[in-house]
Amino acid sequence: MKRLLPALLLAVALLTAGCTDDAGPHKDSTGPSGPPTISESPSPQATDLANRYHASGGGRDVVGIRQAKNKSGLPILTVWTQKKSGYAQFDDFATNLASFLAGEGVRLDHGYVLNVYGPDGTRLHTYDTTPEKNP
Repeated sequence: MKRLLPALLLAVALLTAGCTDDAGPHKDSTGPSGPPTISESPSPQATDLANRYHASGGGRDVVGIRQAKNKSGLPILTVWTQKKSGYAQFDDFATNLASFLAGEGVRLDHGYVLNVYGPDGTRLHTYDTTPEKNP
């Protein structure tokens, strides 16, 4: 019994080591917990670009447009819109936006990724025109 108690205590200590009640970064994430969202608001530059989009005939529901590049130089476009359920004619929207951005000097000839977020931050559309996704 004297040898069993220390072994039992050691086993309990090993089994409970690292166990916590918090859901920190070690939490098992086997799948998404909900729709992708964006918590940031459009920057003043994104709002200014959206205003130029409106002036060129683009929809007034767009409140921000950000153009950035990933580490490979691929344009990543982020659009904030007031539409709650997205664009029924999304291809028309994407074509119109790409045409406007090309007029602004944004090079999209090697493809781009477009993410559109609604007023609550929920991602409504993702559109990838890169050659890898569209051979």
